[in-house]
Amino acid sequence: MDNENYLGILLAKKGAQYYIIKQIGEGATSLVYYCLDKDNKEYAIKLYKNSESYLNEVSRLKNIIASKYIVKLMSYGQGQLGRGYSYYSYKLFNHFDSDKVNYCIYEYLKNSELHNYIFLIKKRFTEDIARKIFFDIVKGVEVCHKSGITHGDIKLQNLLFNSNFNVKLIDFGFAKNIKDGLISEITGTRFYNAPEMFCCATKGYDGVMADIFSLGVVLFVLVMGFYPFDKPNITDSRYKFILKKDFPNFWKKCEQKLFSMSSNTTVSEEFKDLFSKMVCNRPKDRISINEIKSHPWLKELNTCDCEQEEKINLVKSNNKKEISPKKEKKKVRHLSNNPSFDKGDKHNIENKSNYSDGFQKVKLDKNSLLNINTELENETEKENGVKNKIKEFDIKYQKELQLRKLSIDKILKEQEEDID
Repeated sequence: MDNENYLGILLAKKGAQYYIIKQIGEGATSLVYYCLDKDNKEYAIKLYKNSESYLNEVSRLKNIIASKYIVKLMSYGQGQLGRGYSYYSYKLFNHFDSDKVNYCIYEYLKNSELHNYIFLIKKRFTEDIARKIFFDIVKGVEVCHKSGITHGDIKLQNLLFNSNFNVKLIDFGFAKNIKDGLISEITGTRFYNAPEMFCCATKGYDGVMADIFSLGVVLFVLVMGFYPFDKPNITDSRYKFILKKDFPNFWKKCEQKLFSMSSNTTVSEEFKDLFSKMVCNRPKDRISINEIKSHPWLKELNTCDCEQEEKINLVKSNNKKEISPKKEKKKVRHLSNNPSFDKGDKHNIENKSNYSDGFQKVKLDKNSLLNINTELENETEKENGVKNKIKEFDIKYQKELQLRKLSIDKILKEQEEDID
């Protein structure tokens, strides 16, 4: 490799080398870089400015149940930064006291953050596409809570698309253990902060309910294309209505803003209802993750998800060991000893077509068979129809996001040229 184009080299454990290409992000506690290994595989590497942030994030990530909705942690530890040949290497080394740094290496989510798909393009999503994206986000947060942690910084910038445009949750720098109880510090980003955070020093707050509020803000932006309030303050023209639970006036204000941005101001009542229930001023009034998933706005997707889980469980059960001959014999004996069983027909026990459940005879005529066949055909047609609709939507979803990604790349390239 020609090191002239690289910022520097990170030597990871066991002598593995990761070549740092360019900076792709920066937070309060870390810098994020795009890098390649010696086989040109892509990764995102996070270099921490202090060991406390590093230890906190690694400890939380290690406890999270593996899931397709959460960014994958590939490796972590302490490494030696090699000397870079580029002028820009100074920017990298300037952030650290020594060449030894704490790092985490993640899968690289190449299709950018969700924030860009709305605010760089300046276009909101249709409710159908927003519903698909939001459902995946909810599943990611559900995994966190089931793993015993709260995220603490749910926002559009921490939701990234992978190569297949599946959205994943990243950045666990503010994550907390649920079992540790109430949180007494403000975390996250102000546009997404729940009201109770601002009096946390005296009362503390529930991190799970704070995550629900942040999710509500994400939902709103996906569908509306702007934030539900300009600042989390009683003086804000829309935020004050959320605090008062005066949602009719809140939606009037939102429609006025939406009208100034787009000719189409229509949003569904189901969406309005879901958002309103997620951002209640009082945490105990907010709905839970399970209630969000079963809400009418998401119910169809949740049903499909449950059906998928059932199919997986069915496959698992079918893979179990078959009943041994001895056990099967006992089962037959048990049936034959039942008083309601026709002992004269014991020899027909293997002829399953003569019995519905091994106890009662069933007579099937031609008409019955025709009706059964018709029902099966109708079910097959219905299932094929659903599959076709899902396939059509997937094509539409991919096309929409790919078009937005092309626009994002163009805008970012123009911005880079302006800086140069």
